[in-house]
Amino acid sequence: MTDNVEQVPAVTTSEGADKAAPETASAKAEKAKKKTSTASSAKSKAGTIIAVVALLLVFLSLAAVGGIAWKGYELSQQVANLDQNLRNSEGSKVSLQQKLANIEKQARLQTQQIKHNSERLAQLPGADRNDWLLAEVEYLLRLANQRLVLETDVQGSLAILNAADTVLAETDNPLLFPIRQRVADEIQLLKSVPAVDTTGAVARIQAVQNQIAQLEWMPRTLPAQENVDEPVKPLEQSPWQKFIDKAWSGISTVVRIRQHESALPAPLTPDQQYYLQQNMHLMLEQAQVALVRQQHELYQQSIVRTKQWLDQYVMVESANALALQTTLTELQAWQVAPALPNISGSLNDLRQLKQQQRRDAALPVQSNNQAIK
Repeated sequence: MTDNVEQVPAVTTSEGADKAAPETASAKAEKAKKKTSTASSAKSKAGTIIAVVALLLVFLSLAAVGGIAWKGYELSQQVANLDQNLRNSEGSKVSLQQKLANIEKQARLQTQQIKHNSERLAQLPGADRNDWLLAEVEYLLRLANQRLVLETDVQGSLAILNAADTVLAETDNPLLFPIRQRVADEIQLLKSVPAVDTTGAVARIQAVQNQIAQLEWMPRTLPAQENVDEPVKPLEQSPWQKFIDKAWSGISTVVRIRQHESALPAPLTPDQQYYLQQNMHLMLEQAQVALVRQQHELYQQSIVRTKQWLDQYVMVESANALALQTTLTELQAWQVAPALPNISGSLNDLRQLKQQQRRDAALPVQSNNQAIK
């Protein structure tokens, strides 16, 4: 109460006091109203904000719940897929285990079969290592004979015999020493066969073919020959005639005169000359093939026929023609198919030795059978 009294201003008259009192109350009422409206507006704003925030929180909670529900659905689907994959893997695991069991069973059966076959092979005659080596030697010797007889390949047959001798040395069997000696003799026989330079001969024949087109063939027309009557020599020759005779004898040593008892062949036409050249090429190619195949008769016939054509249709004895004749003569002298030795002795000896070993191995079996009877 003291505070209220102090706040009210002092007045001198009663009218002033009466006027001041109602103004103060109304002001207070207005102020109270303003405060009340301000408070209510603030409360209403606060309520609106709270409602908006609540609504946002509701929306956020709903979104969060939806996201959580979607994630849960995805997780459930993943779990279901994993469960299905696990079931499939278990099924494949079972099938793999069954396959593995079948494979192991087959492996055991194969192991037993291999063991059984090994035991049977060990019981068979000739299962020793030396017997396998002898079989290899027999194969090599047979191959060497085939190479020499069928293909006339001396060097190949020689290489195979050397390989057979190496295998015989690996056996280290004294009983095979005679066969090794026979193989050594056959190797020496093959080395003594003269080697034929097939490559060089083929090259020389090819060089002859290249020179055929450069030969001077028989011309189309022959020069006219004048018939000159031989003068009758007088019984007594004058010194001038003696001089002519001596000069003619000197010229005859330089100039070569051919006398043809038969008529000369007709001149070659261009077509005939072309076909003759082609025939000579074919004949020389035939000689090359016969040389490679070591066919002596066919080779000789081809070379001789080519020489005859050169003698018959080459009119001028030029240096080129003489060189070709010389080369063909040298090729004709070549031994295309030299005599081949017989190398079947070692193979026959080896076969006889193997037959004897089989007979010796069969004797104890027969004696055991007789003892059982």
